[in-house]
Amino acid sequence: MVLLFAFEFVEGNTITRLYFMRLRRLSVEALRQGHFTAELKEVREEPVPTFTHFLDLPILMLIVSLGALRPDTWLHFLVGSAVALTVATVLTLALPRLYTSDPVMAVLKPGQT
Repeated sequence: MVLLFAFEFVEGNTITRLYFMRLRRLSVEALRQGHFTAELKEVREEPVPTFTHFLDLPILMLIVSLGALRPDTWLHFLVGSAVALTVATVLTLALPRLYTSDPVMAVLKPGQT
């Protein structure tokens, strides 16, 4: 449990934080120019920071469940880790497709053209 917390702390303060700081800088620049820049589009498509971002809550839930249930075997840890990785993978693959870099398409409701 302590190792999971340490991993989560280090990952959250390195990969995820650095990514969102860079994303903020590029977003401000794109806003200044009035359109999405090529560099911003590239950064938004990076899978590793998105994956680590979506891994935060499932890992936290695993840490809490390990502390609350205090299992006797490693099965809870292994199954919980597999579920956390699966949830983060599904969110990484599914959610970015919901968001578009086209501001007009982002305003339209589903089904409108």
